[in-house]
Amino acid sequence: MDIFITGATGFIGRHVAGNLVRQGHRLTCLVRKTSQIQELEKLGVGLAWGDVRDPRSLLPGMSGCDALIHLAGATSFREPDRKAYADVNVNGTRTVMECALKVGVSRVIHMSTLHVYGKPAKIPFDEECPVGPERFSEYARTKYEGERIAWGLFSKKGLPLTVCCPGIVLGQGRTGRHFSPIRRLMDNIQVSRSTLNSAHTYTCVQDVAEAVSEILGRKDTIGRKFFIANERISTRRLLVAIGEITGRRPSGVVMPDWVAMLMARANVRMAGISRTKGIPGVSPEYLLTDWNGLMADGSRVQRELNFSYTPVINALKEEIESIRTLQSISERRRSKRRPIDIEVVYKAQGDEKETEGRVTDISESGMLLMTRRPCSKGRYVSASLSGQIPGEYLIARGRVVRRTKDAIAVDFTHHGRDLRNIVTQ
Repeated sequence: MDIFITGATGFIGRHVAGNLVRQGHRLTCLVRKTSQIQELEKLGVGLAWGDVRDPRSLLPGMSGCDALIHLAGATSFREPDRKAYADVNVNGTRTVMECALKVGVSRVIHMSTLHVYGKPAKIPFDEECPVGPERFSEYARTKYEGERIAWGLFSKKGLPLTVCCPGIVLGQGRTGRHFSPIRRLMDNIQVSRSTLNSAHTYTCVQDVAEAVSEILGRKDTIGRKFFIANERISTRRLLVAIGEITGRRPSGVVMPDWVAMLMARANVRMAGISRTKGIPGVSPEYLLTDWNGLMADGSRVQRELNFSYTPVINALKEEIESIRTLQSISERRRSKRRPIDIEVVYKAQGDEKETEGRVTDISESGMLLMTRRPCSKGRYVSASLSGQIPGEYLIARGRVVRRTKDAIAVDFTHHGRDLRNIVTQ
């Protein structure tokens, strides 16, 4: 099957894409110039450069495909630009779905979220329950609006739609740019009283990928909604489980709710001044979502699709191992850089032409590259560096983590074995 995917570079998206490739499907993934594409390149999928809000970039890649899987979204609880929620989750969803109708794909899977339900009257709630009267974040409100648009196109124009709503997703392979609620609990053991007593529904990321694949292969799922949500666990129980896995039981302070809210508002205010996202997971919207819990019943996929969930404890162990790996990488990136002066030729992701520059300091984890054309933060660059032997070159690839008017700082994601010779020579 030929499948067009948005959001394939995200935490869930990378697992969905990998699972589909292993099953023999052919994928075309929508990516932006700032997307981290190294995992997709390893999978050998097709790449379509563009944006979910731009139909001109969607139609060429989507044309001829049998199915669309729409995973892209503004998913954080604290976007510096508040308009990004509506732009991506509402307008982007409308554009993607209208393009799917235009090219005539036979299957559409839209990844929504359990957060659109707010706090329904029935607890735990299932797919047949009406949503609650209130959504606790702009993320939830815009995802709800995007889902309504998709269902409207299903009922009015015959969009072959299935909607999936995962629980809080845990598992391996989460990168530093993807917010981890588990890392927040590991790093910040000061929690509010309502957070400690609230409960949420968790699921394994690989279960989400496998459920999407199962739904995709069955036409009787068109017009249906499926929760991919396994175990309901309180934060108090989750902290105990984290302590048992890490061997270091968290022993922090339980603060009053009003103190937590005051800190959250201060964090958002400071983030607005500095034009950053601030401390992850510390915002009034995140706290309200956390306090109200997320108690869902995800048994429909088990009954109707003969689907089996992975125990959440397994996903939690994988998540913690991923966090430890990231921390180890972060420590290596703090390695001492060596002053150097070598000419390089590099190409930025999405550019057709190479650019000349000079590396002025380097380590095994990254480099500072002086250039007349510094590219934006988040983009990837591939550079040819001079080796020890005249005429010898090696390729280093990395992500731009800082930019000035005449330089970029690059964290390596891949480099040749001979880089150590350049660093130590």
